Amino acid sequence: MKDIKFMQNIRQWIYTFLLIVTCFVASPIIFRQIWKSSKDVAPTSSKKPPVIDINNTGTQPVETIPSTENISGFIEENTQPVTEQETIEPAPVFVQSDPSYFDDALFIGDSRTVGIYEYGTLKNADYFCSVGLASYKVPNEYDANGLTIYDKLSNNNYGKIYIMLGINEVGNDFTYTVNSYLNLISTIKQYQPDAIIYIMANLHVSAERQLQGDSVTNENINALNQAQSEFADNHSIFYIDVNQIFDDTDGNLMYECSNDGVHVLAKYYQTWCEWLCKNTIPVNTPEETTAVINTDVNSGGFVDTSVYNEVPAVNNDYIADDPYIDYGGNYEWNY
Repeated sequence: MKDIKFMQNIRQWIYTFLLIVTCFVASPIIFRQIWKSSKDVAPTSSKKPPVIDINNTGTQPVETIPSTENISGFIEENTQPVTEQETIEPAPVFVQSDPSYFDDALFIGDSRTVGIYEYGTLKNADYFCSVGLASYKVPNEYDANGLTIYDKLSNNNYGKIYIMLGINEVGNDFTYTVNSYLNLISTIKQYQPDAIIYIMANLHVSAERQLQGDSVTNENINALNQAQSEFADNHSIFYIDVNQIFDDTDGNLMYECSNDGVHVLAKYYQTWCEWLCKNTIPVNTPEETTAVINTDVNSGGFVDTSVYNEVPAVNNDYIADDPYIDYGGNYEWNY
């Protein structure tokens, strides 16, 4: 019995010994095969991704993705990334011109423009203006010679056309007023496609005038001016704002410049004309320009529209026998 157990122990030792010897002999072969296999595997790229600097407005380099398809949304091989940029129209550069710049100009406007005509220095310009004029009234208006706006636009070649309308319409439906103004610009473009159009901001009123409690407020005027300014494209239509020379620190027409809070005094129309000369767009007559001043549509004719939502006229104290105010008006502002 002892002999059998001893023989079993001998066999276990022999098996253990053979297993150790086998592992010892086979391990170099196994390790060599593992090493060889690891060399056949492509190493992981150690290239770091591009670092994006959020303070840098330039385009960061990106890796291109190989592709054989030319489909929107995929980047072809060796192509550069495309970045969208917002198109910003350059600000217009206004220059100083002499009064001869306005020899081929037409002014369209209400009583403020009548003031430029009567008291200003641009005597060679043409005028289509009257007390109480509004954009929707222009088609049915006549000048002192019995001519309509169509007559003037058809029979003359204007290089510049200035428009200042809106004070008589601030109490009307806003959309209707803006569309009427746009309609006027469209008609001008149809008849005078080469003319430079100047959209003139409506003059502010005084703080005292606003206390009357009607719709003639600078808040309403500014809203209308903003809407009109958006028609400017800085190519053939430009927006200019004379309020910068007549406003007080609160953005109201200066008390010293006006008697009625709506119109500037007669002596200031010369100042207004001097400002217009300093804010002109150069044309193909470089001899007219001197120094650069740093200052900060459509086709179709008039439509037959009728006004609505008009506000009753308000009488204003003004210069005695002043020709700009029609005190007989019953349904609208007459400026």
